Amino acid sequence: MPDCLKSCPRRTAAIKSRPGHLRPWIALLMMLSPAPAIAATFRVTTRIFEGVQVEAAAEHLLLFDQGLVYDFPQVETRYVTVYDAAQGRVTLLDRQTQVQSALRVIDLINVTAQARAAAQTPEQQEQLGLHAKVEQSAQGHGYSLRFGNLEYHMTTQRPEDPSVAADFARFADLASRLNLVRRLGLPPFGRMTLNSHVASLSELPRETKLTMRRGEELQEFRSTHDLEVLSEITGDDQKRIEEVRGMQALYRHVEIKDFPK
Repeated sequence: MPDCLKSCPRRTAAIKSRPGHLRPWIALLMMLSPAPAIAATFRVTTRIFEGVQVEAAAEHLLLFDQGLVYDFPQVETRYVTVYDAAQGRVTLLDRQTQVQSALRVIDLINVTAQARAAAQTPEQQEQLGLHAKVEQSAQGHGYSLRFGNLEYHMTTQRPEDPSVAADFARFADLASRLNLVRRLGLPPFGRMTLNSHVASLSELPRETKLTMRRGEELQEFRSTHDLEVLSEITGDDQKRIEEVRGMQALYRHVEIKDFPK
């Protein structure tokens, strides 16, 4: 649930002054910009709930350290994903089969562009949310976005360090593109627009609600994002990172088409 975009106070102020129609390009421009010498260190725990359930259907621990993002699922722990924007690479690792697959960021960008171009009719573009607009949420503080049979409502949080929001947005953008390549979840374009809008304000999501309408039937999902800024990675989190480094050194490389789902 993926995703993310480096920034600095001066750049953030400039982005805020830009017209809204430029926001879809902000994530791409920031994602391709070089990372600063000192990256923020923090963790985000993301939980996804179905309907009124109080038990999370999915939970992810996201560790942001030295410009890398480690995605550790906590319910189904088989897969680990490493986002390395500086090297322009995303690596998927499977503990069960002990294989890994790496994708170039530029390839994720190209596949996303091709998917956009393939939606040529207004009906297709509406269903994918290619022209969806972010609005102030009618449910109170936050933002909303509607297209097709989907509706998002997002509340946000503003960290003291703008680079935290920028790092999270970079991750969220890459995670959305990766899901598109792997054909997982919903088409990501509307959510990417919403994420880009939030990133341009130096904010990151606190809670996101998704409503899906199918005739008279409604399906609702909710995700929460708990942020903890750290001075450094220690303890169990450091052990997790060291485990991943070992997996990257030992696991066999396969093409993305052969990576298990």
